[in-house]
Amino acid sequence: MIKRILDPKEFKVLLDDMDVLFKEDNEVNGHALVKHNKEYIYNAFGNKSILAWDFFIWGNLNEFNKFDAVIAFVNNKNEKFGKEIFSEYLWLSDNPRVGRKLLSKAVSFAKEKEFEYITMSCVEAHPKSQKVASFYKRMGFIKDSETYIAKL
Repeated sequence: MIKRILDPKEFKVLLDDMDVLFKEDNEVNGHALVKHNKEYIYNAFGNKSILAWDFFIWGNLNEFNKFDAVIAFVNNKNEKFGKEIFSEYLWLSDNPRVGRKLLSKAVSFAKEKEFEYITMSCVEAHPKSQKVASFYKRMGFIKDSETYIAKL
């Protein structure tokens, strides 16, 4: 069952469930040099007002009452472009039947809230990154930029 997360306690449960499922993937196939940190994510967004207005997250609760997929977006109040952009923050799925459903739910929400733009990302190190990039192109997205990172 896909549901929007608005309660900070449920948000913490979702983060814990996803950390268990993706801990190794985060280490092996995650971002270059830096890894997801569930405590920092919770501290940044685990507030009812933030979950209602600026951080939009949906999770899939499976038959075992565990979250097995998540998609999250930030209301990027982008001063550089003068636009509010619906920006993907995180998209993970251990359930092949719900990944696209999560995206569809989020896109419908963004349209309802009258966002004009949506941005999506993919992690280069992940073995499915080319498949994800091709999916975005088929969905009508165009490549806008690449990000590079170095340790100082």
